[in-house]
Amino acid sequence: MKLEWMGPYRELIGDFYRSANGYSQICKIEMFGDPVPFSPYEVQIMEHILEHADQRHNMKWYASRLGLSQATFSKYVQKLVNKGLIEKYHAQGNNKDIILMLSPLALQEYESYAQAARERWFQELFDLLDKAEPKERELVRKVFGILGQWHREKVAEGTEERSPLIPVG
Repeated sequence: MKLEWMGPYRELIGDFYRSANGYSQICKIEMFGDPVPFSPYEVQIMEHILEHADQRHNMKWYASRLGLSQATFSKYVQKLVNKGLIEKYHAQGNNKDIILMLSPLALQEYESYAQAARERWFQELFDLLDKAEPKERELVRKVFGILGQWHREKVAEGTEERSPLIPVG
């Protein structure tokens, strides 16, 4: 079967798949941080907490925003709590919602990570995007937004499709 249905976008979709597959290979590996190691998944969580700390969102909001199931998000939050990188709080009068904040250690670790990440992985991307007009950057952002929606329906439903089982041999 040929892939004509993708038209001139086949290479772009292939590059997206390669990028997503490559990321999935490293997303759980604790490859950053000193003295406290953390993974790319954990970096994303810390970044979102740092970015939205003043808004005091609950864990469900962060999980949804990151495209993670609540169970996966909770698992990584607990790992970060155990490492001393995240602190959990309740808002006064609301013991149900857990508010997440980065610890002073996390802020220090994240600052070191951000400097290294920019130089090592992101500077080439930023330099390329600097050549684009704001409208073009918005188009790129929308492309990634669309690509990032595929999984959200199942995460929101909290269900997984099950295929019928077929006997082997």
